[in-house]
Amino acid sequence: MRRIGSTFSTLAATGVIALAVPGSACATNGFIVIDGVVHTHPSGCIEIPHLSSVFNVTDIPALVHNVPGCAGGVVQIIPPGLAAQVPGTHSVFLG
Repeated sequence: MRRIGSTFSTLAATGVIALAVPGSACATNGFIVIDGVVHTHPSGCIEIPHLSSVFNVTDIPALVHNVPGCAGGVVQIIPPGLAAQVPGTHSVFLG
């Protein structure tokens, strides 16, 4: 009986810890489509090497920067559910 109680206590503690630990640090839910290429659960910086159509199907805004590497200023914001044309040598940040 003592062994059953110990096993139950261990399982209960494991369940409490599992519920207390937050979910994974996935930056977005959804995907972004750049010139027909789907990027699922995107996060961080995505380079835009040439004029591209960007469709944001995530749950957060996509920030368009005027230089590669997501440096420089934000020149456009693509809200969730909308698409936009993004000039080449730009980059998009989701995170």
